[in-house]
Amino acid sequence: MAWAWDDTKTRNIDWDLVAQYSAKEFGRFLRSLRERARLTQSDIGYRAGVDQTYVSMIETGKRNIRHVSAERMLRLLQAYGLTKEDIDHLLKAWSTPKEKRTHYTETPQNASEVRPYRLPVVEGGAGSPSFEDAREFMLFWLPPMKGKKETSLFAVKITGNSMEPLLYEGDYAIVDTETPPLTGAIVAVGIPGDGIVVKKLAERNKQLYLESVNPLYEDIPLPEDAKIWGPVISVVRNFHQGFPSKKLKALP
Repeated sequence: MAWAWDDTKTRNIDWDLVAQYSAKEFGRFLRSLRERARLTQSDIGYRAGVDQTYVSMIETGKRNIRHVSAERMLRLLQAYGLTKEDIDHLLKAWSTPKEKRTHYTETPQNASEVRPYRLPVVEGGAGSPSFEDAREFMLFWLPPMKGKKETSLFAVKITGNSMEPLLYEGDYAIVDTETPPLTGAIVAVGIPGDGIVVKKLAERNKQLYLESVNPLYEDIPLPEDAKIWGPVISVVRNFHQGFPSKKLKALP
């Protein structure tokens, strides 16, 4: 399961659900707010009048924010960007008896967790061939990438239909720049003049090729000045009324 939180859109938080978070889950929630605002733990500490270690304990759930003084709780929540209305909703949800809250099925202990990753985003087939030149960032909720550094990941927004039916226009392909690419893998490749494209890496007669999944597109030899950034390790997709592509939805 994965979903993205676009920095350009307004938050729409279900406070009844948030009120049921454990200290650890609520800490992750606060961390996601901080990363979305591009703030450090030290920034939060300065705003709230506490040190960075205290903020770290809140975000890891080692200190339950509900057990601190009301004044400090208010300063902390405001430091993370919650408005007065947000805080009122949260406090009301916390004070509502559990039996009267909106019911949510408890998460099984062996369920996979997701965590936020704030990643640079590039549009496929446009702009610079380097993701390091990205000007847009988005927050993606993904299963924990064990052994992967957030700084080694980036996202490519898929354009066109050359990778259908594997990838559709509007998908976000998550790329790991520290894993060596293997032939047969789906990879992100930077090509001067064409930006970053996502293709299947193939080898024939000791020559590397970039293959499209869609048979309407021809394979192309890997350009000498191209850079293979790494393999695609995850995909984030939004469906349009049940269709993986708006174009498919428009078909009769």
